Amino acid sequence: MSHDHNAMSPADAWALLRAGKGEASDLQAPTLRTDISTPAGPVRYALGNFSEARILVPVPPATGSSILAGTRFLKVIFSNYLHAGRSSRFVDLTCLSRNLELVFGEVVEEILTRIAGGMDGLEAAATTISDFRELLERNQSSAVTQTEIVGLVGELFYLNRLLACAPCGWKAWRGPAGDRHDFRNGDSSLEVKTTSQADNSVITIHGTDQLLPPSGGTLHLLHLTLEAVAGGLLSISSLGRSALAKADDPVALAQLINSAGCSNVDDPAWNVTAYRLENENLYEVGDGFPRIVPQTMVDGSVPAGVSDVVYKVDLACAKEHRLAERAAASMDTEFASC
Repeated sequence: MSHDHNAMSPADAWALLRAGKGEASDLQAPTLRTDISTPAGPVRYALGNFSEARILVPVPPATGSSILAGTRFLKVIFSNYLHAGRSSRFVDLTCLSRNLELVFGEVVEEILTRIAGGMDGLEAAATTISDFRELLERNQSSAVTQTEIVGLVGELFYLNRLLACAPCGWKAWRGPAGDRHDFRNGDSSLEVKTTSQADNSVITIHGTDQLLPPSGGTLHLLHLTLEAVAGGLLSISSLGRSALAKADDPVALAQLINSAGCSNVDDPAWNVTAYRLENENLYEVGDGFPRIVPQTMVDGSVPAGVSDVVYKVDLACAKEHRLAERAAASMDTEFASC
């Protein structure tokens, strides 16, 4: 038996599963069967709890785990599921970093090829992981900047606050879906700006519309100041898991987090730093707030030849626009309403 390389690719299979087009089964999650089987059953594509690329390799019920070891970005466990009325055991491989998904796809293809060539499932998985270990252990943290981590921590922090008000509060998180502001409910929008240095009141604004309220609506700006600390309670993993546990549709929320650039909240590349909250302030953005918007420019537009505007705002010059805590609490309830 040989592996048909014209069959569905791993990338295509995971894309179908993420689109909700998996095969219904009693394996606790949708799967897609590959064209390759071991004596214990067909190898299956699957997804992890947060839509991570995953594969299930059937092995005999008594198979042990002594010769298998994962890596920093590859989770390797043995899973047992009740399938077709009997217990089935699988070598369960999950890629923990979207940045390594192409490499993981190559790993999967090689496992399938080795099984097709006569290896049993356990040996195929173990030898392939060994051969690809260097690539699978490659440090991908440089692919995620501290600015990206801090920014997502801030948004997830506020998202958890909304979910504490209502399990449907995640629907207000619109930035990952393409809105120009991070959160929106009706005509009310909120932009979250997070800085990681104590007493840093300077934020960076991208574009002339980021501090522009929606037509006929209102815009607020939440400024969070975080401090990086060992063992901090605020991390992508802790905040992401908390939000997914509270949301009334964790699958849809996981897709939003993925759209924000983080395919797995437990990805080590996104969790190199944890934080604690040092300070937060809420501002109403309107007339007199320090900003660059069309109304402040000659002819209401940027000069000819200018295609991008990035500037800094010192919130120390916006103190009169800062709102009291009571107003902030009221706004949380408004944004969490469904």
